[in-house]
Amino acid sequence: MNSTLNCADITRGQVLLSRLPDCYFAILRTFDLQQIDGNEVACTFEVPGNGRWTATAASSIEAIRSALIELASLIDTPFFSESEHLISANVSSTGEIQSSSDTKSARLRSKTRQLTVGVSMPTSLKERLTVLADSQGGSFAEVARRFALFGFEDFVDRSLFVSSKSLFDLLDRELNNWQHSDSEQVMLRLDPGHAVRMRTAAMEHGKSASELGALCMAHGLAMQEQLVLLEAKVTNCKGPAIRSLLTQVGLGSYAASLLSGVLAGHIRAPKSILKRLANVFEAPETLLTTLFRRSFESRVVPSFKAEHGKPEVSHAATSWDVAVKSLNLPSDQTKELLDIGAKRI
Repeated sequence: MNSTLNCADITRGQVLLSRLPDCYFAILRTFDLQQIDGNEVACTFEVPGNGRWTATAASSIEAIRSALIELASLIDTPFFSESEHLISANVSSTGEIQSSSDTKSARLRSKTRQLTVGVSMPTSLKERLTVLADSQGGSFAEVARRFALFGFEDFVDRSLFVSSKSLFDLLDRELNNWQHSDSEQVMLRLDPGHAVRMRTAAMEHGKSASELGALCMAHGLAMQEQLVLLEAKVTNCKGPAIRSLLTQVGLGSYAASLLSGVLAGHIRAPKSILKRLANVFEAPETLLTTLFRRSFESRVVPSFKAEHGKPEVSHAATSWDVAVKSLNLPSDQTKELLDIGAKRI
């Protein structure tokens, strides 16, 4: 068995999985139902680079189901897998890792196709992003894209439970902090999925893609600055200081390891705990979730010297329920903690 090949295949699969949400979102937006021949319903959709597809059935539900099955059969097409080539290029046919120069060359040859959104933004905001790009050894385009997507994803999350007026009031205030300068036109380059989502969201809220792009960049930068402050607050509550935090969120001392795991991102906080932590740290729940996710992703993976079998490292944070049960606490304490996790607040 070629373990290197299997590893490369798993890596390619992970890349594909990371792309599916954006790709499916973009394609599902094109789904359309039409009645044909009086007795059948046609569900049509478009896949960039693969044209228009149609599935027919006796009812709308069946037509949609057939279309989704048809769509699933297309996941090996370039629209879904165009970023796989970069991963494949890192492993040679002999299983050896290629040199950095070879990898860079492969990256240039297989650069993911991007769509451009023209954004009019304050010059002072552009200068701030340029300074950040220089300090990080990156390009303005990379930094602008990162902050735009960071701001956009938080915008989408908040739009689920905050009114549009309140949300845009916040975004407008953050952008207005930079409005003392002239404006410049810049090109925001996004992958197709994100570009479609941003344009669609802009239309839904009566904005242009340029307006929403500028708002999201300013929001992403504001969120990043808040994230730095929040990280310092959370760090100050780790270790012995966790006892005080336990009291503030209404947990007993027996839940210390659970709360520590939440702060480190190893344990997924239930909604009720996340809400309490947001009140304590005076930060949006979405920002706390981002901090915990980043903490988990940047964790140090331990080295092992196993004599029997290959050790496994978790690729996802542990659920609250599983973490609670693993403590083997008395039944009353276990029930209390599980009940907290079951609350939908």
